[in-house]
Amino acid sequence: MADSDKAGEQLLVAVVDQTAYVRLRDRGSFKISKALKQFGVTCIENGADRIVIDMTDCVGMDSTFMGVIAGLAFRLKKTNEGRIHMVNLSSRTRGLLSTLGLDQLVDTAMQGATPPEFSSILEHQGGTLETLKPESGPRNETAELMLEAHENLVEASAENLPRFRDVLTFLREDIKKANQPASELTQDSE
Repeated sequence: MADSDKAGEQLLVAVVDQTAYVRLRDRGSFKISKALKQFGVTCIENGADRIVIDMTDCVGMDSTFMGVIAGLAFRLKKTNEGRIHMVNLSSRTRGLLSTLGLDQLVDTAMQGATPPEFSSILEHQGGTLETLKPESGPRNETAELMLEAHENLVEASAENLPRFRDVLTFLREDIKKANQPASELTQDSE
């Protein structure tokens, strides 16, 4: 495995007081979305009222990853009246959030404009952040996560429904097939 493959997508995390910190490296994609969701949900259930996502080393995000962020933002607001803060955004990553309406759901700060309350922690936590290991599960679990993420995006902005209508239909059908007993699948193919 090449060194560039090893570095790849990573989530580095820490919790300080009631704030969860996440540093995203490389890309935010479906591959690490499950780990982000599990970490975020656990932090929220343990009383976190803020999740700060440091985007300094992020080059892009896919819709599943952004849908997981939307879901965490909904849960955080409902459970602890909290917010997600995405900091050190590039114009590209800020544009991705804006395109799907997430800039209305999370607080954003461009590179160089990170609020001091977060930047001091992010700088000091650099050496103590733990790496979250992405877990790959059964195909139907990945499809269910992707479906939930895209439903979150539609909830975040109705303008996302036309963008993701076909994706939602495909994922629902994929999940339905994956959950059918083998005997039904045999009958369907005859």
